Amino acid sequence: MKTNKIYFISCLFTVFLFLCIASTLTAGDETADIIEMLRRLGENVSAFKSLKTNFVQEKDLAIFQNRIIMKGRIYLQKPNRMAWHVDEPVKYSVVITDKSIRQWDEDTNRVQEIALSGNPVFQNVLNQLTVWFSGDYISLLKDYDARILKKAPLVFEFTPKGNNIAGKIIKSITISLREDEKYLRQIKILELSGDSTTITFKDTVFDPVPDSLDFEVKRRV
Repeated sequence: MKTNKIYFISCLFTVFLFLCIASTLTAGDETADIIEMLRRLGENVSAFKSLKTNFVQEKDLAIFQNRIIMKGRIYLQKPNRMAWHVDEPVKYSVVITDKSIRQWDEDTNRVQEIALSGNPVFQNVLNQLTVWFSGDYISLLKDYDARILKKAPLVFEFTPKGNNIAGKIIKSITISLREDEKYLRQIKILELSGDSTTITFKDTVFDPVPDSLDFEVKRRV
């Protein structure tokens, strides 16, 4: 259990890194097609205020040649609340707001809290998450090269530029959009180590009926 939880935390912060860097993408050669597509995607993403979705996360470890699969739920509420609840094979929750990051796991059954006011790294992650979900992509295009792998449905591949610190960890990021282009269908992050993380989003609902318990870090009994 503890090993799986450690891998989940590693995967989760890899995704946070993706969301952080995804908000500073460059359109490569800045072709009209990529600029226009990013603008359209930004408009679609900015159309909803809250979201809930199920996810399946697969972590492939090159050195061990095995796969770790986790399933759970994600809740988003603009401008600054996000919750990840893992249901299997371990139970683990993370809730992020503009004030703090709170986490809980079934191994310890304890809630731990990190104040963002004293942690600029996590504060920056939250700020970039907010930018990502606001849809203001074009104003931040600077750190990544991008190319279109497929147009229907849209699939982009992003690779870090030479001066991007993410290039020390990440080889490429591939994002696949839903057919309606309202949200991501899948994210795949390939690391230089050969490890990869794939997250597939399922049963996504926009502007669901609010439920404050969705953002409670401790599990429902």
